[in-house]
Amino acid sequence: MNKKLASLIALIPMTLTSAAHATGNTVTVFAASSLTDSYTTLGKQFEAAHNGIKINFSFLASSTLATQIKAGAPADIFVSASPVDMKGVANGEDYLVNRVVLGTSKSSNISKIADLNGKVIWIQCAHEVPCGAAADSALVGEGVTTKPVSYEPKVSSAVAKLVAGEVDAAIIYKTDVLANSKKLKGIEFTNQQAASTTYQIAQLRKNYWASTLVDYLKSKKALKFLQAKGFDVK
Repeated sequence: MNKKLASLIALIPMTLTSAAHATGNTVTVFAASSLTDSYTTLGKQFEAAHNGIKINFSFLASSTLATQIKAGAPADIFVSASPVDMKGVANGEDYLVNRVVLGTSKSSNISKIADLNGKVIWIQCAHEVPCGAAADSALVGEGVTTKPVSYEPKVSSAVAKLVAGEVDAAIIYKTDVLANSKKLKGIEFTNQQAASTTYQIAQLRKNYWASTLVDYLKSKKALKFLQAKGFDVK
C-alpha cells in the first residue's frame, strides 16, 4: 500500500465522524407558546447556518410542557414563561421578561382597564399557566368586578380568539399585540411589575447541538431580535 492510499484510508473515519456530526441531527425544544413566532424565525436561521441540523419545536403552555417533561418527554431544551414551571424540571437561567396587557382591536372603544366592567366580552389565560398568573396579579387593584367568559389553556388561544373577533378584549402578552400590530392595540396595567413574568431557559440533555443552540438563543444577535419583538432581556 503506497503512502498516498494509506493517508486517504486514514482520513475515512474522520470524514465519517464529521458527516455524522453535521447531518441527521435533531434538537427538540419545548418552549412557551408566546415564543412561537420569534423562535420559529430563530430556528430557521440556525438551521440555515448549520447544514443538516433540524430543530423540532413544541409550543404549548409552560405548565403543560413541564408536565410532559416530568413524564419523560424527550426535550433537549426547555424555555418556560415562568420560573414556577421550570421548578422541578431543571435549574433554569433567567432569560427574558414579558408582561401582559389588555389587548383589544384597534377599532375598539375600550381605552382603560376599568372598561372591563362594562358590557365587554373578555378572556384571559387559565390561572395555572404563566399568562394567567400574570393576569391575576395585574388585575389586583384595578377595580375590575366582572369575570372573563373563558380561561384559555395557552396565550395563543386567547390571541386567536381576539384576532378573530370572537371576544372584545383579552389579557395577552405585549409581544402578542406587537406581533398583530395591524389589528390589535394594548392597554397597560397600572402595576407593570405585577403584570410581568420572567422566562427561564435550560438545557435538559447533554448534546453538542443543543448546547450550540442554547448559546445561539442567548447570543447578542438573538437577544436583539427578541427585544425587537417586545421582550425585555434579563
